[in-house]
Amino acid sequence: MIGKILSNRYQIVEKIGDGGTAFVYKGMDNLLNRHVTIKVLRPEYVSDQDFVRRFRREAQAAASLSHANIVSIYDVGFENGIHYIVMEYIPGQSLKELIESQGRLPYRTAAEYAMQIALALNNAHKHGIIHRDVKPHNILISDDGRVKVTDFGIAQAVTASTVTYSGAILGSVHYFSPEQARGGATGEKSDIYSLGIVLYEMLTGEVPFSGDSPVSIAVKHLQEPFPDAQNIDPDIPDTLNKIIKRAVEKEPEKRYQSAKEMAEELSAWLQGREERRTIDPVPVKGEISAQRDEKKQKKINRKKITLIAGSLFLILILILSVNFILKTFIVPEVEVPSVEGETLQDATDILKEAGLEANLAAQIPSDTVPAGRVIKQEPAAGRIVKKNRVIDLTVSTGPELIEVDNVVGKMQREATLILNNKGFEVVIVEVHSEEPPQTVIAQDPGAGYKIQKGSTVTLRVSKGGQPFKLQDLRGRTLEDAQNWLQFFGLKLRHVSEQYNDDYGAGLICDQFPEPGESVQAGDFVDLVVSKGPEQPELEEHKITIKTDDIPEGEEITVIIHDESGNSPRIEKYTSDGQPIITTGWGSGTVEVRWQDKVEVKNFP
Repeated sequence: MIGKILSNRYQIVEKIGDGGTAFVYKGMDNLLNRHVTIKVLRPEYVSDQDFVRRFRREAQAAASLSHANIVSIYDVGFENGIHYIVMEYIPGQSLKELIESQGRLPYRTAAEYAMQIALALNNAHKHGIIHRDVKPHNILISDDGRVKVTDFGIAQAVTASTVTYSGAILGSVHYFSPEQARGGATGEKSDIYSLGIVLYEMLTGEVPFSGDSPVSIAVKHLQEPFPDAQNIDPDIPDTLNKIIKRAVEKEPEKRYQSAKEMAEELSAWLQGREERRTIDPVPVKGEISAQRDEKKQKKINRKKITLIAGSLFLILILILSVNFILKTFIVPEVEVPSVEGETLQDATDILKEAGLEANLAAQIPSDTVPAGRVIKQEPAAGRIVKKNRVIDLTVSTGPELIEVDNVVGKMQREATLILNNKGFEVVIVEVHSEEPPQTVIAQDPGAGYKIQKGSTVTLRVSKGGQPFKLQDLRGRTLEDAQNWLQFFGLKLRHVSEQYNDDYGAGLICDQFPEPGESVQAGDFVDLVVSKGPEQPELEEHKITIKTDDIPEGEEITVIIHDESGNSPRIEKYTSDGQPIITTGWGSGTVEVRWQDKVEVKNFP
């Protein structure tokens, strides 16, 4: 993606982030000559219309907001399968990065940041938008110290449905409000709860709840008391600690009525406008006697009150003792209801209604039971047990996810065996490529992704280059034909020779595949080289030349014209009185020359 230009305007410069559903890039707006942030939806979600709608909703929700503490949305677009949002670029770091590098933040810094976040949320709430994912990761701190809230990726208008999207857990469970954890309706006060956790983390350097899984953390938001920040740092100002406690009340109606109200309390503490205790006035001399009589009467009243309180306490102890004995020795029995298949929260509520308690005993993967739902209960449904008995619940974490290996560059057979061994199904799609045939050139999902066992991995496998028609090589020399084959990536496999009446010796007279047939780079080609026209079988004739009349020592030249193919043939002799015997093929003539004499004879 680096260097790519979207809408002929926004150039991607570098990658700066990686979210759950989108990649984040730093870009340049070539029209306005300014840096921007470009969020691009991950390719694996482009075909999922639900994700696309969520992604575009981010832009639609945030684009209507204009506030100094909210990241501005400039543009939204779609091009060549790429969904993207163009936003204001904030040079700096996220609040999460700041907390991780510094640990606890100074009290005034934390309060100032929380106030700015509250003002941003108040502006969004006035426009009917709930953020629903307030966390330090989505809060940017610019180089000049200004807070910018971003990533309204799962925000929804109040007029739309505010039930958790498709029943799935959205946002970060560490910052969930109890109503988000149970999958119920969410509103402005859910954002206030999350902001309370952010302030807690800024002051303590840690999140309030942790666990082995999102489900266990969500249960703590629902059931466990919120930890006191002063237990970690006793020097945290009381006012800031009270602000946290009010923001994170389990019941939404007990929290701040608005983000603005929370911002105002933070602002008052920052400006030193906290309520001061009033000083009691000093009594005048004439009032001293009356005050003494009043003190005596109060002392008598206190004795009576103490006596009555002591009696009531003894009565209370007696009642509690009797109640304890009854509960210990006379415990009613109840039938265990079936909660398998229910969500953890629903199972807890069902058991509680039956007079039983739920315990999250284990969490294991399951291919059949959705994540967050009960796989098994112990004791089983239908059993008769004592009231208040603890029922152990085993909850599904969803299908087991397996990491996909990188098989790009491997041969098809090896890649298929590797993926099959991991438990994946493999689908092969053959495509033209410059890579050697049977080579894997791409895979989907890519290497490193974790998917369910039994899922399908699609491999794009090379079937060689684009086919083209083989040229007619007949009539070319072997060297010329070899050069042409090499240029087009074809391989010369076999060369043979044969007589041919149409092509001269040394020229290509036949080929396989035939001229005009479709071939592609890497294919083999066979060539046949002509030896010229085939010669008929010639009869050999013995030729005898008499030399009786030629003086001895005279040089004799014999010229033979025949049908052998290497005619004329010239032979030299020296006369010794004996006959000269030579050979001729087929028919022809023999010339005998010595001195200035020439004799010509025909044969056979």
